[in-house]
Amino acid sequence: MDDEEFELPPIEAPPTLESILSETVGNGRKGVGTDTVLLGVSYQDANSVRAGEVCWGGGGTTSGRDNYKILPLPLLKCKSVLHHVALKGVSAQIAAAADRINAGVPTAVAVSKAVAVGTSCGLVFIFDFSIDPSQVLKLCLGSTALGVQYGAVTALAVNSSCTQMLCGFAKGEIIQWDLENGKVLRTIAKAHHFPAAVCNIKFTDDPSLAVFTDSIGSAFELQFKRAVGGKTCETRCLFSGMKGKVCCVEPLCIKEHSPGHPVSQFSLLAMASLTKLLIVCLKPVLKVMFTAPYGKTGPSSVPLLAWQLVCIKDSMEPLLAFCRGTNVRFFHANFHEPGLNHPYTSIMEINLQYELTNLKWINDSILLLLDGEDKLHVLDRESQQELEVLDLSALQLVRSLDSSETLETGVTVDQALAFIGETASYQSVCTYGGETAFLGAKSLAVVSLKTWKERIDHLVRQGQYAESLSLAWMFYEGTAKAAIG
Repeated sequence: MDDEEFELPPIEAPPTLESILSETVGNGRKGVGTDTVLLGVSYQDANSVRAGEVCWGGGGTTSGRDNYKILPLPLLKCKSVLHHVALKGVSAQIAAAADRINAGVPTAVAVSKAVAVGTSCGLVFIFDFSIDPSQVLKLCLGSTALGVQYGAVTALAVNSSCTQMLCGFAKGEIIQWDLENGKVLRTIAKAHHFPAAVCNIKFTDDPSLAVFTDSIGSAFELQFKRAVGGKTCETRCLFSGMKGKVCCVEPLCIKEHSPGHPVSQFSLLAMASLTKLLIVCLKPVLKVMFTAPYGKTGPSSVPLLAWQLVCIKDSMEPLLAFCRGTNVRFFHANFHEPGLNHPYTSIMEINLQYELTNLKWINDSILLLLDGEDKLHVLDRESQQELEVLDLSALQLVRSLDSSETLETGVTVDQALAFIGETASYQSVCTYGGETAFLGAKSLAVVSLKTWKERIDHLVRQGQYAESLSLAWMFYEGTAKAAIG
């Protein structure tokens, strides 16, 4: 560079590198800068330093570099991981039907590619979101006359292809509907021997098999058949209410996601009674595969079951989450190793500070836990870290068995099940495709996980720029919980 051309003053003695490094600034610190804040966090913040400071040079050195600290980004205080959306179109049409045609109040919900909502007067409303996302009513099944004859809708199930629906009623009848044209496929008037309400009903992986429970604690299998005279159905008792009380059932549906898995040939069914957990196989022959008694719990404690495919040893394996009270246990069904005497293994337990009334998997690592105050807890299974708590009490969730409103005179209801039914929400919480629907007294809401971008954008909109950078760094490192997208 030409000093004369740029009029640079002459330097008598150029500084050496050593003199520059040892030079001090106005506050006595060596090197550069007087800024004491990085991303809104003070260097003098003792809590941030204890959270994990990183120092240049070694500890105890006399080098000038150990005066500089690269502090971590702040710990996240706002952890909004859930979308919570009220389906106003669905809610408005259910309310309008109650006023105009005396449809009654909502009693049950089922979710697949369509949403089905049953009422206390025997009607079922079908909203098909795959065809029209604007929440327009597709079908209205049943009638108030049917409600007088069969009672309230107490249980609903939609198959995986969203072509058929099973509807259980308070007086014990079951109707199978074709969701493509709204026609009745089967009316099962004598599915069980006693005048008891249908409490839970589920499709299995086999399109010809379904299961249900009733209000005296029995569990049954439905086998659909075609005969010369038309469509028929055979019923088989899996568990008698005279020997115990089954509260809920949960079939393992695996063929859609892992059709070649060894466990798919057995049609596994988990059942929870008042005293024990049972896992039975429906095929090739009915057989009890596993039982596990559990300790004493309160009479209002709700037994809960939920299957999920999770990655175990580089393989997608079925994992059953079971809870009654405050203890959640996870059982691995291992059918990859033939010859095991005990293919079911309890792999972990989670002890909570609150009792659960519902439990759902939202994906293979995140659980949704609903407590007795209708607060929804988002829990990471592996770390047992609670990510968010959402208050759903304003929704006024529909309870599973309300003998004063939905069960007709003459219907047998076991007292222990009726007591649990006042708290349980078996038929008002349903999960499909990463979304969970919650049926309230006057509305329907859907909860799902936010994508990583939506979570960062939420923090930015709240003005929490440091937290948004911290979350972005966690996504980059792969340490963020409930990460999707």
